[in-house]
Amino acid sequence: MKTWMAYSLLAMVCWGCYIVVAKVATSDKYCGLGPRWSAMLMVGGIIFVIGMYVAFSKGPRPAITALGATAGVSQGVLWALGMVFSLLAINAGGDISRLVPIFNCNTLIAVILGIMVLREIPDLAGVVKIVVGSLLIVVGGIIVAR
Repeated sequence: MKTWMAYSLLAMVCWGCYIVVAKVATSDKYCGLGPRWSAMLMVGGIIFVIGMYVAFSKGPRPAITALGATAGVSQGVLWALGMVFSLLAINAGGDISRLVPIFNCNTLIAVILGIMVLREIPDLAGVVKIVVGSLLIVVGGIIVAR
């Protein structure tokens, strides 16, 4: 198995589990922290993991440019906004089994931006797979949302 695939599968497992834990932390039915406290405590977990990653990873330190800093901060802002909105959806009574397929339609946005902005244009067979897969994701999100 290629390294990137192993990392992708580990990310899938982590993201699949975290939303369930987020519901337990946020929802009044379980811990009742609400979205604000759940998000703040989640930041503690993020700081711990990033700290361990930095402490144990090796490699040269890149030159941080204005563009690099802007991109780095922007990814954090977009991720945090997505997290806050998902916690608000949970707190508003959303079921994980319905929420996750809807917000995982983000795959379609990432695919479109990857092709249009990053010029990651696959060969014809890749295009067919991407189009079919993306359509299935969108159809699944629509079905679950109804």
